[in-house]
Amino acid sequence: MAKQQRGSARTPNRPATPPASGSKPSGQKSGSAWQPNKVSSGQKKSSGPNRTMIATIGAVVVGIAIVAFVAVNQLGGGSTSSNEPLITPGAANSTPATIPSDGRTLGNANAKATIDLWGDFRCSACYQFTEGGTAGQVNNQLVATGQARIVWHDFTVIDLHDNSGASLAAANAAFCAADQGKFWLMHDWLYANQSPTEAADAFTTDRLLKIGTAAGLDMAKFTPCVQNSTHVAEIQTEQKNIPSSVTGTPAVLVNGTLVDSTFAAIQKAVAAANGG
Repeated sequence: MAKQQRGSARTPNRPATPPASGSKPSGQKSGSAWQPNKVSSGQKKSSGPNRTMIATIGAVVVGIAIVAFVAVNQLGGGSTSSNEPLITPGAANSTPATIPSDGRTLGNANAKATIDLWGDFRCSACYQFTEGGTAGQVNNQLVATGQARIVWHDFTVIDLHDNSGASLAAANAAFCAADQGKFWLMHDWLYANQSPTEAADAFTTDRLLKIGTAAGLDMAKFTPCVQNSTHVAEIQTEQKNIPSSVTGTPAVLVNGTLVDSTFAAIQKAVAAANGG
């Protein structure tokens, strides 16, 4: 999941403070007398607010505003994600319809290599894995050729940080699509339409229904499944059975062993499972 850096306000340098009576300022040469800063000749010392104090207060206000902005984006509040136009998944990174699937499994059930893919539909790193080309390479070069099959698993990790339940809602929507034999189609639509900041309101009930309509699902079945959170209990049960090696998303295991989520690493592990 993508991490955001918090802005920090730098406190302006403070004016020098006179030392206690009889003491010498640090670095002051022996024998020289310390004197406070004098107002330039011909100028009157201002009786208004101290400029440094004003600058400090301004910096603090800016810092608070930055932190609040980051928090709002992380929690999904104030975002317009739910009202943004839907994006159709690109053909280059969409799951090929020619590859056989069964629920959340993609590819030949008898393949020697099983790729267990743990993901969160709100996860920006998972978006990069899916839309950045790695998933397409795995699908076209390893799954379509019968060397491996993919089994999807939900790890609603972002919900653990903001308690929004949006990752769980998106996972449930994908399960509802799986009821119609269209899990991987919904998988592609969800990633194409997640929030770049992982905001929760990208996957409100209303927007999930809009995504289902755009994806061409049978809405008479999909709508009550989403609204009633039909598969939430199954997904929550899976959260209790996450392998200890899986600590984030995306996580890729080939025949039970965690590998880097790069095509080179996945390809190497699949080749080994197929006898090199």
